[in-house]
Amino acid sequence: MKVRLGYPDRIVEVDDGTVRVFRGRLVSAPLSEVVSYYLRGDGLLPPAVREIARDIVAVLLRTGEMKGEYPGVIEQLHGLSR
Repeated sequence: MKVRLGYPDRIVEVDDGTVRVFRGRLVSAPLSEVVSYYLRGDGLLPPAVREIARDIVAVLLRTGEMKGEYPGVIEQLHGLSR
C-alpha cells in the first residue's frame, strides 16, 4: 500500500507501514503508532506526524487499506466517530 497526501506546507506518504512527513525536514513514524495515537491520544510521535494523524486514519479507512492490517481497529474507530 502506498498513499500520498498533499498539503500546502508538507508532503505525506504512507508506505509499507511507515508514515513519512516532509515539512522542512523528513520525519517518520510507524503506522501502528499513528493509529494508536489517534485511538488513545498518547504515543511518541513527531509533532509533524501528530498534527495529521486524524487525516491519515481517515484516508486509510476510506480506501479500505486498514481492514486487513489492523483487525479490530475498524470497530474501535467507528465507535469513536459516532
